[in-house]
Amino acid sequence: MTMTPASPSTPHTEYGGPLSSTMIFLLPALALSSKVGLGIVQLMILLLLIRRGRTLLPLYQRHWNDIGGVVLAFGGYFLVSLARLVLDQQRLNTLDGPSRLLFGLSCIGVVYYLRPRARHFWLGLCFAAVLSAVVALFQVTVLGMERAIGFTHHEITFGDLALACGLMSLCGLTDLRNTRMAWLPGVGLVCGLLASMLSASRGGWLALPLVMIPVARYGVQLYGRRLLVVGAALLVLVVLALAVPATGVAGRIEQALAEIQRYLTLGDATTSVGIRLELWKASVMMFLEHPWLGVGRDQFDVALHALAAQGRLQQSPALLYSSSHNDMLNCLATGGLLDFSLLILMYVAPLRFFSRQLRSVDRGQRPLALAGMVVVVAFIGFGLTDVMFWLMMPKVFYVMMVCSLVGMCLAAQYPAPVPRRILIARTDNIGDVVLTLPLAGYLKQLYPQAEIVFLCRRYAAAVVAQCRHVDRVLTQEELGDDWADGLARSGCDTMIFTFPMRTLAAAARRAGIERRIGSSHRIHHWYHCNRLATFSRANSPLHEAQLNFKLLLPLGVDVEPPLEQLKTMYGLNTPRHPAADALLAGPGFKLILHPKSNGNGREWPLQHYTALAGLLRGVEGVRVLVTGSAAEGELLAQQAPALLALPNVENLCGRLDLDGFTALIGGCDGLIASGTGPLHLASALGRPALGLFPPLKPIDIVRWGALGPRARSLCTPVACGHCEDAARCTCMLAITPQQVLEVVESWRAEALVPA
Repeated sequence: MTMTPASPSTPHTEYGGPLSSTMIFLLPALALSSKVGLGIVQLMILLLLIRRGRTLLPLYQRHWNDIGGVVLAFGGYFLVSLARLVLDQQRLNTLDGPSRLLFGLSCIGVVYYLRPRARHFWLGLCFAAVLSAVVALFQVTVLGMERAIGFTHHEITFGDLALACGLMSLCGLTDLRNTRMAWLPGVGLVCGLLASMLSASRGGWLALPLVMIPVARYGVQLYGRRLLVVGAALLVLVVLALAVPATGVAGRIEQALAEIQRYLTLGDATTSVGIRLELWKASVMMFLEHPWLGVGRDQFDVALHALAAQGRLQQSPALLYSSSHNDMLNCLATGGLLDFSLLILMYVAPLRFFSRQLRSVDRGQRPLALAGMVVVVAFIGFGLTDVMFWLMMPKVFYVMMVCSLVGMCLAAQYPAPVPRRILIARTDNIGDVVLTLPLAGYLKQLYPQAEIVFLCRRYAAAVVAQCRHVDRVLTQEELGDDWADGLARSGCDTMIFTFPMRTLAAAARRAGIERRIGSSHRIHHWYHCNRLATFSRANSPLHEAQLNFKLLLPLGVDVEPPLEQLKTMYGLNTPRHPAADALLAGPGFKLILHPKSNGNGREWPLQHYTALAGLLRGVEGVRVLVTGSAAEGELLAQQAPALLALPNVENLCGRLDLDGFTALIGGCDGLIASGTGPLHLASALGRPALGLFPPLKPIDIVRWGALGPRARSLCTPVACGHCEDAARCTCMLAITPQQVLEVVESWRAEALVPA
């Protein structure tokens, strides 16, 4: 029963639930909107790391060869800051920024564990870039602001982060290629550039040629001609920006050149560029006097005024600043070679990680690694004219983006641990249970070393026990009063809720089952399950047995088995039972009629069953066996006494337990019923079976039709128009006893043909 595209040897990319993808989608937009939003996301990630520490912390040790440099870079900066706080007796709040860099490392483990979809990350970047452009246009054109500041209250920060989002969104060209959003990365890039231009942040423009180096180096391999098209469009956009005076780009460049000239010739430190050059000059002086540890991280302005007091700096607006307006110079001035080396390490370690990922066999991590390289190189460029690691928002943005991309690269590079014990939960009716058995068979093929456990109600356990694909049957009743404890004792690491049940999902969460897979269409699954599959059962054109396979999507398995293949995947054996053997031992063609459905589906009228049994009186050797529960037998005695009174009819209602009933079905020559459990059981056992259905979604043939190698289904070709109202619907009545008789006669003819 080999099935494509999945096979046991195929590595699968496992995905987390919508919450993890929502988090990674919102991260760029939150970075551009407020420090509070970004801080909340970082706090949530940190709390999740603490809560799942026993699971997540070993990940850092397991992948230390890959991420050790990144951890040492950001963690080392915090440790050095802590040491300086103690030795220099600094205020505790000086650890605020360094601690954010340390906490940002939690993104690696949490993102690797949650495994958000990369597509949501690309969409989030594009959304953030477009949002920044819209806000910038509104602020400049409607509010009349000279420079767009977004929600950051800082023009340079806003322009640089918007540009970073636009540049990174370009790396999603491959992942969004075959979707309706294939055009978004290009739009995101344009919008990021537009927001940067409207913020008039010239430092961001210096980053563009630097970013083009890794994009040109690796992008051609990933994107081919599409990158050339985007590059050409980018070049046109830059030319237009320079040519159109309204953009202010050419004017800002000319102004910068003029200000450099004024500083060099006249020593003018009152202009924007002149102030920066004066600060850079002061930073070099501070470094030369304190090369190893600098003047102190919070002592820049003190040292600046000291230099001015000594007459080494002129009195200018530069004395109002508290940083160098250059990351590297600021580190050299305030922290000496020690802080400078830490800054370089925070650049080099991620670059080394991402370059290795780009050179590795592509398992989906290369576009993510290129985005990581882009954000690092962009921040190097931004840091030439601003202090990105001195300001809180860009600092947090950098560490969270870098570490999130590291986590996503690892998730793509290293498949999730193979499930060891998979629990399939189907705690409703027998028919539903039977139609879930092919899923057990496929999982057994996919993970041959895994143990397949099936959770059902006790009354259905006898059927599941006959399935060759199920290693152990666990009943809901066996869980005891504390379901969480019972599930924990099962030792399962993966649980699939093919039937949504809130209390059971809550128990699975409390039991600590590692993977809990459910439908996103159930609100409670968003809290209790950590792997969600998004699909609709009610509006789907798929059969119920096929729909169960949609729950494998979070495991990275996208398979839709054809119905013909599913017919052979039940793996059910026919049990032996003394009472059933005695009934089957007699001569004749043994036909089971199962008139009732316990309220499931739409039933064929009892008068039609009576008429069919009457027609079969004239067919030699046909034994009509009427089955059902004891309660259903009482209903039949009241509602269809004529049926039970026919001489060729044997009333077996309530006479067999489920083992005996299964054995009877497995040995019969045919079964007729509406869409109910015995119909699906007969189909699965390979017996001739006929299902009778109304043309009404979601209880029609498409969703619940008989599915077996010798199974058939009947339905009226045209709906009566009143199917929603069972009292007025005539569709089941329109299926005539004569039509059903013809099917029975075809079965009988097949039985008479010598093997």
